Amino acid sequence: MIYPGRKSGIPMAAAPLLSLQNIHLTFGGTTLLESAELIVSPGQRIALVGRNGSGKSTLLKIAAGDVQHDGGVRFVEPSATVRYLPQEPDLSAFATTLAYVEAGLGPGDDIYRAQYLLNSLGLTGEESPKISPVAKAAGRL
Repeated sequence: MIYPGRKSGIPMAAAPLLSLQNIHLTFGGTTLLESAELIVSPGQRIALVGRNGSGKSTLLKIAAGDVQHDGGVRFVEPSATVRYLPQEPDLSAFATTLAYVEAGLGPGDDIYRAQYLLNSLGLTGEESPKISPVAKAAGRL
């Protein structure tokens, strides 16, 4: 978007949907995150790369608000929703993948979003969590 009055018609950067600044986290005396930063703007895709145990999942849990950080600033644009999906979720309490996704929706979320998200992953929502949809899709059954 170009804004009048800006020099050379330079577009303004979109406000971030998520911003983590100078994040610190310590577990039992061990520093896990020190001065971590993450900014996600509309339309961006991100990848976190690092060794096992380096804090990637923990940083994402902080971003989703599931883990409280010791220091720093977490900002989420009020209209944005941030969720964390564990690498190996426990689906045993759910009859279908749709039931699992619906359980993760927030109070203001549209119930139809769960079906949309599953469809975008090539799932119907009727898959049994007892049989991994990934294994089924890969033909490993």
